[in-house]
Amino acid sequence: MVVNKVELCGVNTSKLPLLREKEKEELFRRIRQGDRQAREEYIKGNLRLVLSVMKRFDKFFTQTATLTRSRAQKAIKNGEVSVNGEIIKNADRKINPQTDEIVYNGETIRYSEYAYIVMNKPQGVVSATDDFNQKTVIDLLPEKMKALNLFPCGRLDKDTTGLIVLTNDGKSAHNALSPKKHVEKKYLFTVADEYTAEDVKAITSGITLKDGYTTKPCKIEKIDEKNGYIYLTEGKYHEIKRLFGARGNKITALKRVAFGKITLSDLPDGEWRFMTEEEISSFITA
Repeated sequence: MVVNKVELCGVNTSKLPLLREKEKEELFRRIRQGDRQAREEYIKGNLRLVLSVMKRFDKFFTQTATLTRSRAQKAIKNGEVSVNGEIIKNADRKINPQTDEIVYNGETIRYSEYAYIVMNKPQGVVSATDDFNQKTVIDLLPEKMKALNLFPCGRLDKDTTGLIVLTNDGKSAHNALSPKKHVEKKYLFTVADEYTAEDVKAITSGITLKDGYTTKPCKIEKIDEKNGYIYLTEGKYHEIKRLFGARGNKITALKRVAFGKITLSDLPDGEWRFMTEEEISSFITA
C-alpha cells in the first residue's frame, strides 16, 4: 500500500506539503501496522490541504493578473478556457493552480503565489500604494494588476526617478531592505557644481550628517565633473542629497538604475515589466 500518493479530488497529494516530519513518520508507522483510523486521519488531513489551495476558476485569473474578474467570467462562458485539456464553462468550478493546467487563448497560465515587478518610476509620482492627492506607482499599473495587492519595496523620493520593485511578497521585501543584507543600490546623479576628488574621498569614506548619523562607506564612479554613479548599501532618508549637501553641493537629478542584480535596462519612464526568473531568485535570496 502506497500511503504517500493518495489521489483526492483528482490531485496527487504527494506534491503538496503534508504534516510535520515527526507527525508524518508516526502516522505512516500506524498505517503500516494496519491502523484504519490513522489512514482516515491521513486522508482527511490531505483533503484539507487540497481544499486550502483550491480556487474559484474566475478568481484564478485575477490572482494571476491575466484578466479582470468580469472578463474572466466572460471568457469562461465563451469556452475560451480549458482545464487539463477540457473546456470548462462554469466560473464557479474549483481548480488547483498548483497541479491543474489552465490554458487561455492557447497559452498556459502559470500560477505564482507572489508577483515581482520592476518599474521605472517617473518624476512626480510617489512611492506609495494610495494617496488622495498625488499619483502613486500603483496608479501606473493596469486595472487587472490591482487585484495582486502589490506594494513598493522601499521608496524613491517624489522627484527621484528610476527602478522600484513592486511585489506582494512581504518577507522577501523586508529581507531585501534589511541593512544586514547589504543589497547594493546604484544611482545616476547630477550635481549643481563640479565635485572634486576630495568630495569623492569624503563621501565614500562616510560622512557624519547634521543629525549625528555617520553614513556607511560607499562607492562613486565618476562620469564627468557633474555626473556620476553612486553605490549604496543602505537607504537613509534623502541620503544622497544629504551626502552632497554636506560637501556644499546640491543634487539636481537622481535616478536609481539598479537594485542588487536587478537593472532597469531600457525600460521607458513610467513603464513596468515582470522580473525574470533570475531576478526573482536574486531578490528572494538577497
